[in-house]
Amino acid sequence: MRISYLALSDTRCTVQVSGCNFKCLGCFSNERHQGGVEISAARITEHIPKGREVMLAGGEPTIDGEGLLSLMHELEGHKVILSTNGHCLDKALLENLTGITVHIDLKALDQQLHRWYTGKDNSRVLEAIRLLYDRGFDFEVSTVYVPHVVDIDEIGHIAAFLSTIGNIRYKIIRYMPVRGFSRRPVPQEIYAAVKAAGKYLGNVSSSMENRSHPTHRRIVLPDP
Repeated sequence: MRISYLALSDTRCTVQVSGCNFKCLGCFSNERHQGGVEISAARITEHIPKGREVMLAGGEPTIDGEGLLSLMHELEGHKVILSTNGHCLDKALLENLTGITVHIDLKALDQQLHRWYTGKDNSRVLEAIRLLYDRGFDFEVSTVYVPHVVDIDEIGHIAAFLSTIGNIRYKIIRYMPVRGFSRRPVPQEIYAAVKAAGKYLGNVSSSMENRSHPTHRRIVLPDP
């Protein structure tokens, strides 16, 4: 698997995979570019303490399905969280990913907006959400609040769509400005979006009160 780094914190290990199949206009991650270092699944897991929670992020971890499944085999016994855009989460892959938690990022519900923003159609992402729900996965859907691009109206539409599938956990992420694409939403906008989504779903949170990334970590791969 091609990774940018493996980072350790007191509570979590993060495997940051390089490369992505989306070209999001407002992306803040350097891992979207093809780069990194090819490292075997066995070597990655050598550096992960026993029992430590593992986050697989990117970039996009599912674009190398074979490498992902190899790493999952090596991570048996660990709690694994897969952070994904969902585009490659088809039935065949999900059959081999049981027992994990999935964080799936739905960029937009509107087809034209999604294609303009990411370069890809979102039909496979929407189907992946249905598959995750139907197969009983532990998962949540997240959306990045990008002012004047993906804001309160679009988030309300997303929540309404999710409610047609089930009472899905939904998290709204505060956008991190990059290259002048948009601005950082103010807290009041995030709280209003949570309230709007809460009209349709019973478990809505945001990155304002529920941080998911450790603040202190050290890089152990590639070798410092």
